[in-house]
Amino acid sequence: MKVLLAPHGTRGDVQPLLALARGLRERGHEPSFLVPDDCVRWIRDSGFPGEPNGIDVAGTFGSRGAAVASGRWPWRQFVDVVVPALFESFGRIDSHVDAIVGSGAQVAAASVAEQWGVTYVNAVFCPCAVPNDASPPPMVKTQALPRFLNRFLWEWGMPLAGLALRRSVNGGRARLGLASLFNPLSHLTRHATLLAADPDLAPLGDDAPLTVIPTDAWVLDEPQPDLDPRIARFLDLNPAPIYVEFDSMNASRAGELADHVVAAGHAVGRGVLMAGGQASLGQDLVDSEDVLVAGELPPETVLPRVAVAVHHGDAGTTTAVARAGVPQVVLPHVPNQYYWASRVERLGLGPRPLPVDLVTADVLTERLDRALNDREIRGRARACGPVIASRNGVPAAVEYLEELVALPGSVSD
Repeated sequence: MKVLLAPHGTRGDVQPLLALARGLRERGHEPSFLVPDDCVRWIRDSGFPGEPNGIDVAGTFGSRGAAVASGRWPWRQFVDVVVPALFESFGRIDSHVDAIVGSGAQVAAASVAEQWGVTYVNAVFCPCAVPNDASPPPMVKTQALPRFLNRFLWEWGMPLAGLALRRSVNGGRARLGLASLFNPLSHLTRHATLLAADPDLAPLGDDAPLTVIPTDAWVLDEPQPDLDPRIARFLDLNPAPIYVEFDSMNASRAGELADHVVAAGHAVGRGVLMAGGQASLGQDLVDSEDVLVAGELPPETVLPRVAVAVHHGDAGTTTAVARAGVPQVVLPHVPNQYYWASRVERLGLGPRPLPVDLVTADVLTERLDRALNDREIRGRARACGPVIASRNGVPAAVEYLEELVALPGSVSD
């Protein structure tokens, strides 16, 4: 079985599909990738064929970080530039595949699969990405709404979002010789959707569409590199340090945020290990005995050795911290991260989340103090860690893909 994996978004949208690719290859299948330009080298270095889709997501986030962090992402840029580029990118690759799996903001792949006459599967990493009354649509920050209001927002929000996409998506479909769609988002829900999320961290609502198939989170199991000696020494601090990561989320006031984090770390008597990543957090800080700024760090190696993790609240980071059994303080940047922040608080894995724009040293100190010293939070995180770490949804996802491709009539209509 040849499977084209076509995620579009940040690293968090791509890494689970890399885990899926490894599972596919272990079963004798042939996965290949169509990914953002900034992910091509990563995919190829991981041993898989990968082609660029013509969009540098990391560069875009870097140049428009404030807009992204505040949720004011330029919709016209997405509709007029990104969507046409996504459609065009499929014209540069081999169409001889059996299935396409899309994720993130990949709005072209379902139409391409229809033209190619192959199976399409949508991968999502959060229940808030599919209609259900347990959580509102991903662009809604408030997570304590009554169920009827969540359902109302889905029923009205999807048609409005589909209307905003209609012109651009139908333009791409016309170039493929396909009929126009009234609502491109409703078209996506007709296809199978795999929810790759831990069932305890992110349970699927009872009223979700029948096309949504839950698996556990898709975890990228790979050998962990040896730590840089300076990082290893820092992790040996007593008491254990605080881990800080915002990955590709570029906060509008990153320098000020880094200063607040360091000040809060000093206030609770802990060193601060910053994983700068694409967010470039802490780039202006000078390393010291109690502050260390690193690049990307292997979470399976680092997280079990820290006292608490402070992060932005995406699906991958929240799951990785939970697997490590470490309390977490979530500072959500964009609306979909408020779902994970709410789940962390509700499950007792961390204190009440703090929106990134409200962060000050004093308020963050209070959150850290509770995460470090609240026995219920520490005990709950420690108890949940081994349970969540024992799960990996990749094998189930591979089996489902095998069954779906083999089913008569599974090809996109």
